[in-house]
Amino acid sequence: MLHARILNYLDEVVRAGTIRKAAARLGVASSSISRQITDLEAELGTPVFERMPGRMRLTSAGEMLITHIRQTLKDHEKLMVRIGQLQHPGGGLVRIATQNGPIGGMVPRLALDFADRFPAVQFSISALTGQAVVASVLNGEADIGFGYNLPAEARLQIVHVIEARLGAVVHPDHPLARRGSARLADCAGYPIILADASMSLRKVVTDAALRIRTQLHSTVDTNSIDMMKSFLDDAESICFLSEPDVMDDVQRGRLVYLPLLDRLDMQALSIVQRDNAVLDFSSALFVEDLIRTLTLLPCLGVSCTRPFNT
Repeated sequence: MLHARILNYLDEVVRAGTIRKAAARLGVASSSISRQITDLEAELGTPVFERMPGRMRLTSAGEMLITHIRQTLKDHEKLMVRIGQLQHPGGGLVRIATQNGPIGGMVPRLALDFADRFPAVQFSISALTGQAVVASVLNGEADIGFGYNLPAEARLQIVHVIEARLGAVVHPDHPLARRGSARLADCAGYPIILADASMSLRKVVTDAALRIRTQLHSTVDTNSIDMMKSFLDDAESICFLSEPDVMDDVQRGRLVYLPLLDRLDMQALSIVQRDNAVLDFSSALFVEDLIRTLTLLPCLGVSCTRPFNT
């Protein structure tokens, strides 16, 4: 690390209280530390320490400097750990709290692909409501939260967020399957499998139907996305989901996703972690895979990545 010596010298002088004690702890000459401090003060144009009988006390500038130094030393330590992990990546536990949409769509495939690359990794994945996803991240049960329209919380850091558009999801043999896109009015004549009132996408669908004065009569209401998908086996029924919820089924040819052309409220799909939390290397690497996959999906709206701590 650039200037690592002077940073360590200053930190140790503050902890020891005198240059002599710091020199003894570091195993260097007192004159070497004294010279480094004098040169730094000359460069800054202000004293860093008050020289008092039997001790060194930080000035106001020194207080500001030592805060910066200690953060820099911590960041350097994290960096060295990450560089070391590059030699042997993949160990550790990746703890994810997510909703049952992503957990039935992209998360399992990504986790299996990741585990194939890094066999030493273990995953702990919980399917929860949005509020419970946030709570799980905040109380430390999960390191990564992933879900739609997660409740705002000051202690959460948004790592990445995209606006996900709903689509009509059908069996490949459904009469609408070859259209490429659909409108709610096209779907109204078929059996509808609708999210129940506990899920945010229910309101997105019903609000859009209300705007275009279209009646959607649900055959089944459920809070289980897996159940919604299973009802589509009749090649007649339709459900409404976001692309990340069905990407694996679509890629395997089991289902067809038709972007809806109606004016719809977007769903914010977010990756979150505790504010100021530090992800271990495997978790940070998995988040990068998750972000990369989201940015490649064709039917998503605005995407935003924010720096996250690793």
